[in-house]
Amino acid sequence: MANILDSLGMGEDVLEGKKAWLYAEEILLHVSRTFALNINVLKGRLHRSILLAYLYLRIADTVEDDPDMKASEKEVLLGKFAEIFKTADLPDGAIAAFEDALPESWRKSDHPYMNLCLHTHVVVPLLKELPEVYAAPVRAVTIEMCHGMAKFALRQEAALSSGWFTLESVADLDEYCYYVAGIVGKLLTNLFAADTCLIGDARKAEMQKLDVSFGLALQVANIVKDCMEDSTRRVCFVPEEICRRHGFEHSYDMFNLPVGVADEVRADFEARRAAVMEELVKKAWGHLDDAIAYTKLVPNVKMRTRLFCLWPLFMAAENMKLIGDGSGLFAADKKMKITRDTVKRIVKSTSMHFYSDRWIEKTYLQLKKGVMSS
Repeated sequence: MANILDSLGMGEDVLEGKKAWLYAEEILLHVSRTFALNINVLKGRLHRSILLAYLYLRIADTVEDDPDMKASEKEVLLGKFAEIFKTADLPDGAIAAFEDALPESWRKSDHPYMNLCLHTHVVVPLLKELPEVYAAPVRAVTIEMCHGMAKFALRQEAALSSGWFTLESVADLDEYCYYVAGIVGKLLTNLFAADTCLIGDARKAEMQKLDVSFGLALQVANIVKDCMEDSTRRVCFVPEEICRRHGFEHSYDMFNLPVGVADEVRADFEARRAAVMEELVKKAWGHLDDAIAYTKLVPNVKMRTRLFCLWPLFMAAENMKLIGDGSGLFAADKKMKITRDTVKRIVKSTSMHFYSDRWIEKTYLQLKKGVMSS
């Protein structure tokens, strides 16, 4: 996307130092729908390390999501990207090998995701400017996510060749969510601890018991919210084992509403479908419980770190409240999601009360009350 560089007055100049950081800050606003808000509430090394981690994971995700690339090609590309991060040197040759292997069509695209991938040589070297205590966790999470994404890309291609991509069990769902979100929770604990002496070994150990669930909270809530949208791609993350408990042979059968049947048959179908989604909604709330507990372990003097956690969690909780038991997801004309006014209210209220564990717990439970039994 040349206009990103043009808007910064850079054209196609070599981007290094301050210009490279400026590019990283600017491209974040183009590739992130929601996380730019809470990443930019952070300051200093914590901000920079999480910014870079997000961009690296976005590069990996762009490869994994490409609709035209074969899974075997994705596996190779993700392997090349992971190779960059195997040493602290972040070798130029490995970066060049990855960029050279990107699809030719991406070089003609004005999409910001592709622009970011083609500027891997700009954003990756920035990690060397950070102390190793920040850089090492970023390298580790990038490598682990690349391997996980490659694994699921191969599984998805094999499944889609026969119709739909589905997950057999709740364990499969947890594994998928771990690779795309849970490991981010692990990253955050390491970076939060690196950023303050107030997170000692004991507190860090308590956070590590919950950090994967922190990531899963946001991912499962998104899976619930995006269920209908995913179905248009013949993808369903609702585990088959849950669907079978409620009389569906396959998860995708939930989207085949019976036509020309008696009202009681239709009502039964809708009731069973709602029961399936209610199980997933309960799972999301369970992870949100852990995520709130995790956030309260962040020292309350670390205002920006707490806000970084609270904003997406309360947005997810507000979305889950809107969705209710999940039955309305299939009837809605458009995706159910909170309004901008709700987002503004969350930002304002949490900015006033971030330090109060009591307020956080009370406000969260009010959102959950009436939707799920506590």
